Amino acid sequence: MKRVLFVSYYYPPIGGVGGQRVVRFAKYLPEQGWEATVLAAEPNEFFSSSDSIPVEPPEERVVRSAVLEPNRLANAILSSRKEPSIQNELPITEKGTLNVRALREEFRELPLSLRAKLRAWLFIPDDRIGWIPEATRDGLGILHKASFDCIVSTSAPYTAHLVALRLARRTGLPWIADFRDPWSSNTFLFFPTELHQKAQAWLERIVVERCDCVLTCSEGFREDFWQRYPSLQRDKFAVITNGFDPADFPEPVPEPYPCFTIAYVGDFYGPQTPIFFLLGLRQLIDRRPEAARSVQVLFVGSFESRVRPLVEALGLSETVQFLGFLSHERAIDVLRRSHALLLVLGTKRGGERIYPAKAFEYLAACKPILGLAPEGLMRDLLKEAGVAFLVNPTSEEAISKAIERLFLAYQAGELPDFIEPANLSRFNGRSLAKELAMVLEKTLTNKQLEQSLKGKKR
Repeated sequence: MKRVLFVSYYYPPIGGVGGQRVVRFAKYLPEQGWEATVLAAEPNEFFSSSDSIPVEPPEERVVRSAVLEPNRLANAILSSRKEPSIQNELPITEKGTLNVRALREEFRELPLSLRAKLRAWLFIPDDRIGWIPEATRDGLGILHKASFDCIVSTSAPYTAHLVALRLARRTGLPWIADFRDPWSSNTFLFFPTELHQKAQAWLERIVVERCDCVLTCSEGFREDFWQRYPSLQRDKFAVITNGFDPADFPEPVPEPYPCFTIAYVGDFYGPQTPIFFLLGLRQLIDRRPEAARSVQVLFVGSFESRVRPLVEALGLSETVQFLGFLSHERAIDVLRRSHALLLVLGTKRGGERIYPAKAFEYLAACKPILGLAPEGLMRDLLKEAGVAFLVNPTSEEAISKAIERLFLAYQAGELPDFIEPANLSRFNGRSLAKELAMVLEKTLTNKQLEQSLKGKKR
């Protein structure tokens, strides 16, 4: 059995989608002859916590390194300043009513918090940089205690790649840098100045050039790397999409909610704004007042403070509920009990290359998907799946009509409780682990050949 060390800042019980990719790989890689050990961050008060810890790999093969938490510095700097509320930024007419036209324009992107802006100013590559010292020390300890064959680091946060860079340098092991999101070309990230972006691009170049394989989760990301690093061999770049674990979706399917329910799980940030969906929902309720009580929208995630003022301003508090952050298991239960799922991508440049990680668990939930996505990879995937209502992501009228179609189909008993996407098997965690095993084997073989050639030259 070969061994691989995953360097992943996020890993349960730290919540969020960041660790789920590694959870699936670590669970199913042993079937392909690879045993996984995970180097992760130690939970602290700055994380959302899940109440579930994966059984694979066993806890003795998960090492959690302490974090010198830079967010404490940001909090100390801002301790005397009150975070401005979105409520105060809502556009109001002279008559004291909500200016919907201005709202549509001003909230095409959700504003960043002061803390998020300060973190972007202070910390490069990100606000997890305080993990590097302890993670490096613990990682070297892991690699010296047992024989390993490969290192895989996954981002974001990009700090994980800087840890793996140190480990690979010290041990000579082959290293795969896995990018779940773009880095310096990420149009969804906030770069305070041109100097900040250049610093990020410099670090990215070091990682991309020194690792042995660059792994991305979409063809769009891989093409972006090809264009920006034309001197590198194309076979250095590989693609493995995100996916789902079939064990998270056991039979029987849980009972659906008693009224028509649309669920959104994840986060809203930047151009992934809920404003157009909320405006569409408002239009529907204006046309069909009974929908206010017959439709419920469940928002799952740690974004209530940024979105609730919009919900209240539009008079949707009776329809929209905020469930807060939930464990992965409970979030999946919400997906499976709902009648339709909301996916929001926005229209900002770069969105055409994105597969949101949540999309694959949406597909696995086997529910209709209301897709607010631009032309690009995600829209193509949903078309292929055959389970989506695809609409212009900035047209509240189109969104309103799509919600109404779903609602009327539900009322008529014509909305299926279970609708399996055409391409679902491609994203099974077991299949994706098999793909990773092939990448691991290829990277290991190439590294051994490279070292053999260097030895002969000497």
